[in-house]
Amino acid sequence: MRAAPTVRPLDLDDDAELAAAYAVESAATSDVRPGWVPLGEAARLAGWQADDGWARHLVGAFDGAELVGVASAQTSRDTPDTCWVDVAVHPRSRRIGLGMRLARAVEQSAPSAVTRFVAGAHRPTTAAVDALVDGFARRLGYTIATTETVVELDLGHADLSDDATRHHTAYAISTHVDGVPGELREQVGVLKGLVDAEAPNGELDWQPTPVGVEEYTDEIALWQRQGRTAIESVAVDAHGSVVAWTCLVVAADPARPAQVEGTLVLVGHRGHGLGRAVKVASLRAAREHGGASRVRTSSDDANVWMRAVNAGLGFVPVESEVILHRRR
Repeated sequence: MRAAPTVRPLDLDDDAELAAAYAVESAATSDVRPGWVPLGEAARLAGWQADDGWARHLVGAFDGAELVGVASAQTSRDTPDTCWVDVAVHPRSRRIGLGMRLARAVEQSAPSAVTRFVAGAHRPTTAAVDALVDGFARRLGYTIATTETVVELDLGHADLSDDATRHHTAYAISTHVDGVPGELREQVGVLKGLVDAEAPNGELDWQPTPVGVEEYTDEIALWQRQGRTAIESVAVDAHGSVVAWTCLVVAADPARPAQVEGTLVLVGHRGHGLGRAVKVASLRAAREHGGASRVRTSSDDANVWMRAVNAGLGFVPVESEVILHRRR
């Protein structure tokens, strides 16, 4: 009888181990997300190894010398009570309980301050999400915290001629590549920290987590090391305050959709079309950049405002996403 795979920590300083983990993750994800285009290997490894305020721990399952499964645990200094968990098992090694072993092993590596585990998963349909939840997540004690819909825009054919703020001259819209000017970074960091907290988020109860100037700068630097380009658009009022922000990141591989990282308009400035305006500005810049033909984003299924903005710009649904959690 063949021995069961062994599970042990992976060395984040060992590029060969991380390359094997990348291969497993890519095979596992491609199997359940048709058409998915991964980050390149070097970019993915740079993310795992980044010194960016996140503590990461990876474990691997080995069938002899071959890595056949990997799981990660990530905790942020801003939310030390929450640990993000991700599990990937090579399609050839599924249905032997390996995913559950990896999930439990990586959960046990989490710091003692962690009181909640959170995991996200994408599937092509809501039926596939339900199958994942019923067949895997609930057996581990996870329940649905919220659901999102992933939408995609054909950038080459999108109509971006409309300027939603053409009647609101009190705001100046500007777009910046690989970082906003230094004098705006603290304000942009505040808006970035409000994105998850102010949007509907089901049972996740996210709180504001402002992004400091140094953290902001480090994130831009990481994206540049990964060969990615950040395109940010902001709306500034007559007093020089940043009141709306959005960011999308263009991957090095033009086959991979650019990803919208977030969009926010401060409460006192809503109702003027600023969310749409900054999105249009960033999409125009992405088209001019020429590094992507498609753009993806996702919104909580209860976020009717952002879903309407995206639909109005021509985004169409392509995937379902579920966010799961369990208390320790």
